[in-house]
Amino acid sequence: MISSKVELLAPAGDFSCFMAAVNAGADAVYLGGPKFGARAYANNFTETEIIEALKIAHLFNKKIYLTVNTLVKNVELDELVPYIAPLYKAGLDGVIVQDMGVLEIMQRHFPDMAIHASTQMTITGIYGAKLLKNMGVCRIVPARELSLDEIKDIKDSTGLEIEAFIHGAVCYSYSGQCLLSSMLGGRSGNRGRCAGPCRLPYTGENGKTVYPLSLKDMYTLPIIPELINAGVTSFKIEGRMKSAEYVAGVTSVYRKYINKYLANPKREYIIDKKDEELLKGLYIRSDICGGYYKQHNSKDMVTINDAGYSGSSKETLDSIRSQYLNKKPSLDIEGSVYVHKGEQIKYALSYNGICVSDYGGTASAAQSRPLSAEELKERFSKLGDTYFNMKTIAVDTDGNSFAPIKALNELRRSVCGKLESAITAQNSARHVTYDNKIPKRTGGINNKNATSDNTNLLAASVTTAEQLKIVCGFSKIKRLYADADLLCRDASLQKYTADLKENSDIQIYAALPYILRKRSYKYLPEYRQLLESDCIEGALVRNLDELQWLIDIDYKGQIISDHTIYTWNNEAYNTYKRFFDRITAPLELNQGELSRLGHGGHSDYSAHSDMEMLIYGYLPLMYSANCVKNTIDKCVKSDREGQNIYRLTDRYKNVFPVAQKCRHCYNILYNTVPLSLFGQLDSITPMGFNALRLDFTMENADETKKILECYINGKEFPIKNFTNGHYKRGAE
Repeated sequence: MISSKVELLAPAGDFSCFMAAVNAGADAVYLGGPKFGARAYANNFTETEIIEALKIAHLFNKKIYLTVNTLVKNVELDELVPYIAPLYKAGLDGVIVQDMGVLEIMQRHFPDMAIHASTQMTITGIYGAKLLKNMGVCRIVPARELSLDEIKDIKDSTGLEIEAFIHGAVCYSYSGQCLLSSMLGGRSGNRGRCAGPCRLPYTGENGKTVYPLSLKDMYTLPIIPELINAGVTSFKIEGRMKSAEYVAGVTSVYRKYINKYLANPKREYIIDKKDEELLKGLYIRSDICGGYYKQHNSKDMVTINDAGYSGSSKETLDSIRSQYLNKKPSLDIEGSVYVHKGEQIKYALSYNGICVSDYGGTASAAQSRPLSAEELKERFSKLGDTYFNMKTIAVDTDGNSFAPIKALNELRRSVCGKLESAITAQNSARHVTYDNKIPKRTGGINNKNATSDNTNLLAASVTTAEQLKIVCGFSKIKRLYADADLLCRDASLQKYTADLKENSDIQIYAALPYILRKRSYKYLPEYRQLLESDCIEGALVRNLDELQWLIDIDYKGQIISDHTIYTWNNEAYNTYKRFFDRITAPLELNQGELSRLGHGGHSDYSAHSDMEMLIYGYLPLMYSANCVKNTIDKCVKSDREGQNIYRLTDRYKNVFPVAQKCRHCYNILYNTVPLSLFGQLDSITPMGFNALRLDFTMENADETKKILECYINGKEFPIKNFTNGHYKRGAE
């Protein structure tokens, strides 16, 4: 069934962009304030401006959603409630969040607030959407990589509102799952400070220098009917860093075609070439594509030869300014005024069934010049400082009365204020209905199999069979995370791990994929069989979809979150510990921030007994649906053991390995050098983490052995160039 109403959601980086969106026909606007927004370098709004924008939006029956979509540190949490409280009181329509701790605080302090899950939560299917629905989210912005079919599945399965991007710039990496800017220069995309290194040139193995990580801008005007039929609730335009002209132009065109289709879905849907050219001429990248809605990936989606923007013509900008920027929106209202000597003056206004009135002073007999009907009409129709336009006004006067001009002006302002309040109150009424009781997994932190009595156990994760066998030759490795696909593909390896488990005290876990999409659901029975086998203690979970899948199958083993499930603060920690037996510390916090993560938020080193920490490994900087090898060369479609590696070289001759995970059809771009905290162990071990983990990805048998000998036997670290990550500096 086609919805008779879908929301057109426009961006606003400043107040001029907000007014442009209102004038151009947006139903809602998303914007950021001075804190917690994922566009730290936009002008953004002050508290006063947001409250003023809310008044205007609600006057015109529109909504405002505030971006609170960064990851939040413990030291910042106390600022959150005072920041939101005045905006909530002013009628804020919703918040867009990424951080699970922020979600928890919003529910606790602002129970009627609509909570939207940001695309940075990387929800890729029905399972993650279900989890967030159970946690009180009423709308999700799914990963931008999803197809129309996957979006429809989420809608049909959960009934949640779906907010989907329809136009503008697109990140190469799955939203939120990108540390490229963070690790290279300290500017974290999870903090709204991305420096955009994906838009730079890189040289492939064929020697050609291109822009393989720069996606074309999204343009979906041709598939608006399909998006509506897939169940998309809100059509979202990207662009909080864009100009007011961009906001107005793009919003107006999409408004036209959404209305056109909804007015008559059976009529042939045709796009005027002039409208298409207008969109292409508004600060667009060198080319456009339809996004991922109808294709899984393609080199046609990548700019390849040019990552820059084309300019906009003066004629285009002037036309947009005259239509949408250089005017003030207004509501047509009706009025009446009653002036008779010896009686109170009455002024009434009405709009769309809303009627208000008030009385001024008593009119006196005119001594010289009485107030005429024309003068009263003119005076009470002067609404220049409001957003009202007097369409008609009825004047009832005896023609022989007088009142001070000041009294008439005060009455006019009073009644206009009443009408404004009545309209905005009606349009900002809260009707949020959801269950905001966060569920708790049966088991959780107190699972009987948990080993919280021990600290600083040495753990290792492996991707290949040779890594696994080398690791298992070191008795001091007490916990092994083996790639689930590796074990599922190789029956002999499963037998090897079963024998290992039987003859040693090592704990073996299956590490699930970093990305779980519908295309991979066919492997879930294999994973379940593996996880329920006697040799597997539990699962290492990389995303929220996998967590909900394990809940759905009532999995009784241990569940451990990986660093890709961001736990930056104690609110997030307390939420996630309801589901996980152990939590892996995030990669972007520094030593002091890590020390305060856990119970209570103080530097209590006993607080980390249910947490793990990564101390070695090539850090994954990007997870992408698009394939670097396919873009520069051609797709290999290999499902062999381990992974295929393609290498990109940047302008400074740094080499980035890119692994093709062909079984699930995604890429992982790794850092050029590994993380090694071998030299920082003196400060790490007193924190008492449950386990310290070495991640092996591309290492061969000899390299794996040397790394293990370093961490276990204290031998010299075998790699000359390495990084301490954020352990010393932290992310901005």
